[in-house]
Amino acid sequence: MELYLNISLTFSSLFSMPVLDILGVNVEFPFTPYDVQTNYMTKIIEALQTGQNAVLESPTGTGKTLCLLCATLAWRFSELKKIKALEVQDKQIEEGLGAWGANNAAPNETTPNVAKIIYASRTHSQLSQVVKELKRTAYGKQVVISLLGSREQMCIHPEVSKQTSNQTMVHMCRNKVNKHLCHFYNNVDDARKNGIFTKEVMDIEELVQLGNKRNACPYYSTREVSKQVECGVIFTPYNYLLDRKSRRSHNLEIGGNVIIFDEAHNLEKLCEESASFDLSSLDIANCIEEVGDLLNAVTKMAETGTVADGHEAGETTALSEFKKDDVALMKSFFLALEEHLDKIELPASKSKSEPGRYIFDFFSKVNLTFDTHEILLELMDKISSYLSTLSNSFRTRGTALQKFSEIIKVAFSASSTGPGDAGTPTFSIYSAPARPSIEELTRFYRVHICEDAPKTGKKDLWKKDKGTLKSKPSRTISYWCFSPGYAMQDLVRNGSRNLILTSGTISPIDSFVSELHVDFPITLVNGHVIDKHQIFVASLTRGMNGVKLESTFKSRGVMEQVVELGNTVAEVAKASPGGLLVFFPSYAAMEHYVKAWRESSDVMRKLESTKLCTVEPRGKGELKDAIEKFYSDVKSPQGGALFAICRGKVSEGLDFANDNGRAVLIVGIPFPPTQDAKVKLKMSFLDDLKRSGVPKVIPGSEWYRLQACRAVNQAIGRVIRHRYDYGAIILCDQRFTRKDQVNELPQWIQSHVTSFDDCPKAMRRLRSFFCSVREKENFRLRSLSGKDAVQPKRSQPAIDKRADKSTISSSASRQVSFGGMKKMYDITKLPKMSDPDCHVPSRVNKPNNSTFAPDCMCQASTLNTRKRKRVEHGNDSKKANLLDALDQCNDVTEEEEPTNLGEAEAHPMSTHLLVMDRRMAETQKKKKIKIKRPPTMETPLEDAKPSTSNGPTQEQPDERRARFGPAGGLLQTIKKVLNSEGYKTLKGATETYRQKENIETLVESLAGLFLDNPAHHYLLRAFVRFVRPKHHTRYSELCEILTGQKCILTQTESNT
Repeated sequence: MELYLNISLTFSSLFSMPVLDILGVNVEFPFTPYDVQTNYMTKIIEALQTGQNAVLESPTGTGKTLCLLCATLAWRFSELKKIKALEVQDKQIEEGLGAWGANNAAPNETTPNVAKIIYASRTHSQLSQVVKELKRTAYGKQVVISLLGSREQMCIHPEVSKQTSNQTMVHMCRNKVNKHLCHFYNNVDDARKNGIFTKEVMDIEELVQLGNKRNACPYYSTREVSKQVECGVIFTPYNYLLDRKSRRSHNLEIGGNVIIFDEAHNLEKLCEESASFDLSSLDIANCIEEVGDLLNAVTKMAETGTVADGHEAGETTALSEFKKDDVALMKSFFLALEEHLDKIELPASKSKSEPGRYIFDFFSKVNLTFDTHEILLELMDKISSYLSTLSNSFRTRGTALQKFSEIIKVAFSASSTGPGDAGTPTFSIYSAPARPSIEELTRFYRVHICEDAPKTGKKDLWKKDKGTLKSKPSRTISYWCFSPGYAMQDLVRNGSRNLILTSGTISPIDSFVSELHVDFPITLVNGHVIDKHQIFVASLTRGMNGVKLESTFKSRGVMEQVVELGNTVAEVAKASPGGLLVFFPSYAAMEHYVKAWRESSDVMRKLESTKLCTVEPRGKGELKDAIEKFYSDVKSPQGGALFAICRGKVSEGLDFANDNGRAVLIVGIPFPPTQDAKVKLKMSFLDDLKRSGVPKVIPGSEWYRLQACRAVNQAIGRVIRHRYDYGAIILCDQRFTRKDQVNELPQWIQSHVTSFDDCPKAMRRLRSFFCSVREKENFRLRSLSGKDAVQPKRSQPAIDKRADKSTISSSASRQVSFGGMKKMYDITKLPKMSDPDCHVPSRVNKPNNSTFAPDCMCQASTLNTRKRKRVEHGNDSKKANLLDALDQCNDVTEEEEPTNLGEAEAHPMSTHLLVMDRRMAETQKKKKIKIKRPPTMETPLEDAKPSTSNGPTQEQPDERRARFGPAGGLLQTIKKVLNSEGYKTLKGATETYRQKENIETLVESLAGLFLDNPAHHYLLRAFVRFVRPKHHTRYSELCEILTGQKCILTQTESNT
């Protein structure tokens, strides 16, 4: 079928939203879409109409979630309409035949059975954000959804909900449900009949509130909703969908339904983990303790008729149901398993690997096989369920047996059946479902046995020694799946209509798809909605002192390189406003650098004097406090820096929009640890498949390299989170200049990458980028507010002409930072549904100034108090204008251009700096120039008679001398108070002023140089002599706002 795109724009009278005709499907969208959004929705609808699988990449900030919801629901509603239309036709035909004696059956009034949308994301919090996005769309009031959550989040029973262990909560809940002891569950059926949980779209928090209000369990109610024909979308975490047991327990029917994996960049890893397990000696010892505890209680009950200590909270009837021989046999099983694991011979390395079938040989030694494992599972689940009823806040029971039960289910998962397989095992990667041999079953697995490293943590005095082999070191046997296709093909075999995988960072797609063993005919790599001026990307080969930048295990031992990297990070921190994210390859690397910077150099002192630093903790429980501290630091005048690791918690799902993530710096390339057993086995596994001729398999070395690339891309994705966000990406390693590394970056970033051998030049460009982007953003907001703004002549700010002007309210306001002062501009605080802002989580309910950098954005380095060489000014210049004086200082010479040819267009100020860089280089080759006092300023200082009408309230001799004395004297004074970086900034600002004649931009730049020290305010005011006459009055007004005093103007100047 030939695909076509016919997008026509109409307006829905009900929602006042654009209606898009995409491939014949009417999509109600909150605003006129960008091209990338149209492309994205087109691919989604194409996949849904053809039933083909799709992999779609669209950068964060392009409205991916909004497009996904609108396109899928529009398609589903269109299918509903088609089916209802056919039913009407059938009914009309039946009515026509009725006159000839046809049976007039009652019409079918039920909802047509259309494919449901199963929307999976990584975490419950991400799903809650998606549900909130759905509520803002036109479909939020039309669709019935089911949001599947965990008991930890949704249980409202006062006794069960207070349990700290998830397993304990599960068993207590099941026990009360089975015995009808939970009145919340008993009301679920009435809630279903009354449609309590289907009347509106609700997130988890709202579901819990409603459940408490109506005394109905939200956990089981949402599961009931998912089974209803009326349910259009089922929201679920990944693990509920990928694991067969979880699918069954949550009533997830995938046959004939559409499955969407959002944030799918980690899908490969999660598929493998869902089919893998690790079993340690400690796990077995815990099982022995739990079963032994029950055995003692059963024995005492049988012999004395009394309940053993610790079992008083349990039910006597439940305890009496256990047979002593069965429990004793269970304990003997675990003792034998522990002994067998300890007897495995290991080489001197204390670890070894085996083929996948080894796990069945291991379990068969203790008579655990395909034929016997069901009997063992039944008894284990019964014991763990009983023990969970004994749990309290001081002790949790039954969790060890529950974990072992999950392990057995993974190992023998091929014995379970799927719908439509008629009892036949469903495991098969490349062949049709059939009873697999052990070799076929374990082809995509490897077994690893190793001795565990001794733990050095504090001893828990409350815990008893477990197991019978206390003197032996602990061991772990691992059963690792290395084929994500195991889980993905299981979904296909169970009849899913099609799969849609989407994320902001999937590329490279070919290698990603090759491991899933499922065909994806439809693919898309989308661009971004931002403009060129909103992004700056630099790869640095050398640091501030010219030392090579490279972060490898070997280079970390070279102190010179360690210090150079630290100084470079400090310079980036100084040049960047707001929040700086610094990503390291690993925890070990991060801790090494931070320790070295603190102990062996003053790098950390420099960093902490520029930004308040926070380090990502290893523990999950400490992360929340660390992030909150960082967010708080960003709001402070000093700003904040967050040190984190690639593939860590910070790099995965946290939002660092606006000032929280103005720059991200990547230290080194985060390759996986080469000595990690799982990494080595994965590479070996891929190489074996490649040699055996399996199609579309990448070599192990290529997989290893791509893991690092994807980790970098995920970390980079923390910046630029919406249409008007902006930020910088700094790649601190010479290896990032290689073409193969650049080609693996997100496609929308590749064209912006500029390689720098000169780090100081890169820092100047970075400063100019932030100055330029703030200028454009200020202009955009002033335009939206209706305030008068001087529009730059050459490089106009990007203004979204599609912004909804109706959202602008004269009573709303936004604070705009300007040179240390705050100015109020009226813009909207109340966006309508048709405003793109309300569909971007990063831009909803944010502080007014969140899209701006702090006042120090254009500020140069801290003033250097060291004595500087005296600059002699000769008589090469005869003009008082500073721009002309600077022009005559140097001639333009050729210098190596940056590799990015599009940078000049993207960053106008950077273009000027190219010229300034050349002049600076040439200055070192020429003699110093002496600037004579111009003949136009022959009036002696003491005879100058400035007008007092516009003068400052208190005239200072230094200011009068600077204002009316020789121009060279003012230049000389400025060079004394500014360091070299500050003087370079001054030249860039004046060059920009020459071309654009934007007086406000000039004052902003000068304010960053002179406002910090009150003693230098007079230089800012005196600088009016170099301003074009038509701007004298405005310049003086701005100076009064910033310093409290106007400039000294002559009568002629004040009348200009």
